[in-house]
Amino acid sequence: MAARGAEDQRLLVQGLTYSGALPFIAGALSHVVGFGDVNAANLTCYWAFAILMFMAGTLWGIQVVAPEQVAPNLFIASNAVVLGTCAALWFVPFNEAALLFALGFGVLWWLDRQAVRVGATDAAYGAMRSRVTSIVVACLVVLAVVPMGAIG
Repeated sequence: MAARGAEDQRLLVQGLTYSGALPFIAGALSHVVGFGDVNAANLTCYWAFAILMFMAGTLWGIQVVAPEQVAPNLFIASNAVVLGTCAALWFVPFNEAALLFALGFGVLWWLDRQAVRVGATDAAYGAMRSRVTSIVVACLVVLAVVPMGAIG
C-alpha cells in the first residue's frame, strides 16, 4: 500500500512539473508566430519568475529537510537567483529578461544537481529536473533571440 502511495506521489510530481513547462512552450510558440504581440513574451517572463520562485522554494525545502547533507549555499544562491530575476522583470526588455531567466534556471538546476549528488534528493527527480529545465531554457532562449513573428 505504501508503494502505491509513493508511486502516486511520483506521478503527481512528474505531472505537475511537466505541466509547468507548458506555458513556456505556449509562450515561445506564440512569440515565434507573432500571436499576442509582446504580451506573449511578457507573460512568459512573468511565468518564468513565478516558477523560479517556486523552484527556489524547493531548494529551501531540501535544505530544511536535509541540512546535514546540503550546504547552506542553497539558501543564499536560490535567494540571489530570485532577486536577480526580479530585477530583470523591472529593468530590462523581455528578450534580455528571458536570457536572465534562462541563466537563473541553469543555476537552480546546478543547485538541484548538487542536492542529488549528496543524496538529499533522488536521481529520478534530478533526471526529471534536467529534462524540464532543458525545455524551459530552450523556450526562454527562443524568446530572447528569435524575432517576434519570425514564422508567422
